[in-house]
Amino acid sequence: MKRLLIIISFLPCLALAQTSDVFLNKANEQVKQHQFKEALANFTYAIQLNGNNIKAYQYRADDYIKMGDYQPAIVDFTKVLTADPGNATIYSYRANAYSNLKDYTDAIKDFDKAIELGLQHADLYHYRANAKLNSGDSVGAVGDYSKAIALAPKDPELYEFRGVAKAKMNDHKGAIEDYTYALSIDPRLPNVHYYRANSEGSLGDYRRAIDDYMAAITQDPQNANAIFYMGNMYTNLKQYKEAIGAYSRALDINPNIQNGYYYLAKAAANTDDNKLAIEYFNKAIARNQSSAELYLYRGIAENRLADTLTALNDFDKAISLDHKYSRAFQNRGDVEISRKDYHAALADGDSAVMYDTDHDGYAYVTRGKAKTALQDTTGALADFTTAITLNKQNTEAYTGRGQVYDEMARYPEALKDLDKAIELFAGNSYAYDARGKVKSKLGDRKGAIADFKKELEVDPKNKEAQLRLSRELIADRQYSEALLFLNKTITAATKNGKFYIERGIAMGYLGDYKGSNDQYVLAMKIDSTVKSLAYSETAHNEMRQGKYDEASKDIDKAIQKDQNNDGAYFYRANLKMFQKNYLGAEYDYISVLLINPDAIETYAYRGLSEAYVGDTSAMRADFDKAMKLSPKSSNNLVLRAKSKIVLNNYPGGLKDFDRAIELDPESGDAWMSRGVAKLDKGDQGGCDDLKKAVGLGSAEAASVVKTRCR
Repeated sequence: MKRLLIIISFLPCLALAQTSDVFLNKANEQVKQHQFKEALANFTYAIQLNGNNIKAYQYRADDYIKMGDYQPAIVDFTKVLTADPGNATIYSYRANAYSNLKDYTDAIKDFDKAIELGLQHADLYHYRANAKLNSGDSVGAVGDYSKAIALAPKDPELYEFRGVAKAKMNDHKGAIEDYTYALSIDPRLPNVHYYRANSEGSLGDYRRAIDDYMAAITQDPQNANAIFYMGNMYTNLKQYKEAIGAYSRALDINPNIQNGYYYLAKAAANTDDNKLAIEYFNKAIARNQSSAELYLYRGIAENRLADTLTALNDFDKAISLDHKYSRAFQNRGDVEISRKDYHAALADGDSAVMYDTDHDGYAYVTRGKAKTALQDTTGALADFTTAITLNKQNTEAYTGRGQVYDEMARYPEALKDLDKAIELFAGNSYAYDARGKVKSKLGDRKGAIADFKKELEVDPKNKEAQLRLSRELIADRQYSEALLFLNKTITAATKNGKFYIERGIAMGYLGDYKGSNDQYVLAMKIDSTVKSLAYSETAHNEMRQGKYDEASKDIDKAIQKDQNNDGAYFYRANLKMFQKNYLGAEYDYISVLLINPDAIETYAYRGLSEAYVGDTSAMRADFDKAMKLSPKSSNNLVLRAKSKIVLNNYPGGLKDFDRAIELDPESGDAWMSRGVAKLDKGDQGGCDDLKKAVGLGSAEAASVVKTRCR
């Protein structure tokens, strides 16, 4: 009887266990039917009926996983492992659950334990590699992907993900090899073309990157990131129109791409379509009104459209949002330089340098420009040199330093820097302009003309460059070429009177005084701001025709219209020299240099007036200055020769005439002046010089020949 009672006492527990399994089996059937919530209730009930039913915990954990509820799954897997600590499979399951919660540290520990317990299949190394990659351990991830590949060498995803890990290590070459092998196994593998394009772009292989982005887009036409990054590749290739198309297409798909409109606007700005750029910057600012960078770049586009006040407002806004924004101070300084507000530019240049984090030299370039304008050549030279030290590819720094060397009359160094600026950037119009000016001072007018023409190739709408070229052609006595160029340049729409003035000057040198004066009248009619120039150039024509009284009246009109017309004072000084009013001429030459310190040819003219006045000390200083600033100027030597003859130094004068003709054998004035000097000394060989001058087109020499060479 006692034995029977004992057996009966176990019956309730056995019945409960069997009942627990019934609910467990029912739950498993519901899982097969994807009734995960219903299954969860039965798994839970099975556990309530039998808390030691380990399978129920395991299956419930699986059910939680299927529903994406990883934390309770981990609790259940932990319960299983408490009962069965050697279960490698459960460690792998719990590891995946940890990974889904981004708890990669615990995930890796569980993967390690599963592998330690002998579970060493490819998927396990793959999953552990994923966890390591997501935790930032790219090296460990590559190692695990390699172990997985050893076990499953034909699985393309393993090569794909190892490529991703290598890319994160900046091993883009290795990444590309893995991506390429993955595609050789499965050419339709999604994302691999996209990943390979990213690595190709990082290596600067932009063309191949574009091809791969296109392949990725073919697979998924809505892949906005692939389309957008393809735009970046086009930008790197300076194919800005194609970049705009890619950016626009990407933003149509996803208007919320971070900084999307910013990149689109910058591409538009690089096409010189600054109006379009501003339109895109407006959209970007509407989305993000606290971005100092957006205001900065919109200001740059506005400045390119010569809307300097609006640009300054945007630079101000950028600085108000970021008080240490070096780029904004730098660009505001550049605008202030263009507005001739040099002290404000210097202050902004100081701030740009103080807050500079890019260390590309541009902050120093802006400050150097301001110092140059304020005639602080020592400070400017130091800033441009610092900019070059920071960035040896900074073409603007070489241009700026070249211009400073030019002002210091250190011409070989100026040319070396300007050559380097052009070597670094063949489209540097400012460097061509600056180099042309240096060559002109060195007497290399053909080289100067070539540089001014190159400047216009780079910047064909640059009005000042057009005027500079015409003036250099005239200075080189290429009057017909200058006239031809101006005829092509001037159209019915030309409202800048200076072009008509230049055309009049060219016609005057060709002896067409009526046509020349007609151009001056037309210039005044079209552009009232050039009246003073028109009167002074009309006077120049009159002086060449011997109409000195008329010339004097027109010069007075020119000065009355504009007291800063240095050309008018120069012509008046020359007229006074002819009238033997040497002291009056000297004062007018002084006025020229006060108004325009760059009128360097005036030093030699003033030197001649000082020779007549007898101020030999000032004369020597002026000729020294003239020769330093323009050491190969034939005209400087002619004027110095005349001064020496005034001071009875005939041999010295003749030597300077000889040197002038050697430098410029086509100078009619040099031949004529030497001829007159020889005749004055009784040397009839002077007539040969005069005849040479006549052959070169000197009307004045022809007049002298008639009276002195019989």
